[in-house]
Amino acid sequence: MTSIILIRHGEVTWNRQACYTGWTDLPLTEQGVAQARRLAERLRAEPLRAVYCSDLQRASVTAEIVAAPHGLKPIIDADLRELNYGDWEGVAEVDLPAKYPELYAKWVADPARVRAPSGESFSELLERANQAISRITERYPEGSVAVVAHKSVNRTLICHWFGVDINLYKRIGQENGAINVIRMLLDRAQIDSINDSCHLRPNPPSF
Repeated sequence: MTSIILIRHGEVTWNRQACYTGWTDLPLTEQGVAQARRLAERLRAEPLRAVYCSDLQRASVTAEIVAAPHGLKPIIDADLRELNYGDWEGVAEVDLPAKYPELYAKWVADPARVRAPSGESFSELLERANQAISRITERYPEGSVAVVAHKSVNRTLICHWFGVDINLYKRIGQENGAINVIRMLLDRAQIDSINDSCHLRPNPPSF
């Protein structure tokens, strides 16, 4: 059985501004680095076999900080990238209804199939992200593996593992630096925790 510790990367400036942040390669803020360090402390005692991450620096730097206490080097998999928001990259969510009224309404109703201009759908995101997870579990059929990914990646995967329509992805919280724990069993995925951010608070508990 593989335990996937699925992590959302630390904060970047566009997260704070509620802008769509997909393939734009932004660095962590000071707060984002602090969140990654708290993650590392939370996972210090966990016997990680590997640490995976997307190729975007907000994920890879978070992964480097998490991996360091274990003497590991993160393994990069570009299929773990965030959703490609295309022309909506960097646009504040509150501004989209006025800029793209018809398309935005269709996207809100069916993000699984509707794409932003020059972007990708959530179904396309799920296909590649799930392939990345399958490769990880095949390589590590036992033990714990940390996977540092992104908000929409994590939400979409969790919907898939729950058997929930991915159009409902927004019902799943994913704070910067949050942890989700999934046990990959023979016939199902067992989700032990979602959006656990206790380690980011004062006097955080141990893992």
